[in-house]
Amino acid sequence: IGTGPIGGIIGGRLARAGHDMTFVDVDREHVAATRENGLQVDVPDGPFNVRINIVYPSEIRGKFDIGFIAVRSNYTPDALHTAMPHLAENGLLVSMQNGINPPLLQDRVGPDRTVGMAIRMGSRKVAPGHLHTTTRGHLYIGHLHGRATPQLESLNKLLNTVMETEISDNILGVLWSKLTYTCLGYYGSLADESLVTSCAGEASRRTLTEFFGEVVAVGKAVGARWIRLAEYNPPDFHPSNSFDKRLAAVNEFAKSWKLDDRKGPLRQIQQGIKTEVDFTLAYVVREGEKLKIPTPLCRKVLDMIHELETGKRQLSLQNYVDLSARRAS
Repeated sequence: IGTGPIGGIIGGRLARAGHDMTFVDVDREHVAATRENGLQVDVPDGPFNVRINIVYPSEIRGKFDIGFIAVRSNYTPDALHTAMPHLAENGLLVSMQNGINPPLLQDRVGPDRTVGMAIRMGSRKVAPGHLHTTTRGHLYIGHLHGRATPQLESLNKLLNTVMETEISDNILGVLWSKLTYTCLGYYGSLADESLVTSCAGEASRRTLTEFFGEVVAVGKAVGARWIRLAEYNPPDFHPSNSFDKRLAAVNEFAKSWKLDDRKGPLRQIQQGIKTEVDFTLAYVVREGEKLKIPTPLCRKVLDMIHELETGKRQLSLQNYVDLSARRAS
């Protein structure tokens, strides 16, 4: 359910491999283009086009062994409403989303039928029916309880036919590790610039150091067991480290940033699409409130994103000046 960059690229690979897939989407232009021309997917090992069965929610027929939820977190309730009548009695629900969504799925189908998935893959929609990624991708899957089950093993085998996949006994920790990185996407979406430009100055780097510290402090407090994601290692930014050590970690991490990289939330703001900020960065703020962990910079970035979404604020490097002033106060 959801045939955007994540669901479409992974699902398209599965369909090309011959697996029986039904794709569900509500974007009329995307559905029409895919029905007419096939799903065009650009991947590092060469582009491909695959004919897929893509339908609107009202057109779904039959029962399915696996329901992949690949919509933005804003639409998880709608996706569950669509999926549940068509999920087989022992079928799996798999969250392929940003944020911490598996608990919502687990409430509906129980722990052994809920799978969290964390995805390391940069991707985007080029045009209706056309998706693109520059990375081969890596998947982590697991139940929230951390144990392997026969169904999880089967899912792992299925996904490994198209993308490197590993079972994790710490999927919540993996999801939290990715969530802290996802929050960087919002920090990097306050101006129509890449992070290389928007965080070039010392003041912005110091503010980003504090921002990361807030996010990671909340994650540790909820019990997240961190994992390293390529050049990014969440514990390096925890406030238990000295500020200079954390700043050095930010500067080292910044070496991996690309000059032309625009973050996903920035593209969504420019297109007038509501971001997932209320289910990612706002989730961190809400958890911080519960645990009495201050998150003033997270809250300020959250407010700025809301203002950018509604047109009350404009994309500008001045936003980083304002944010640094908030840190200083």
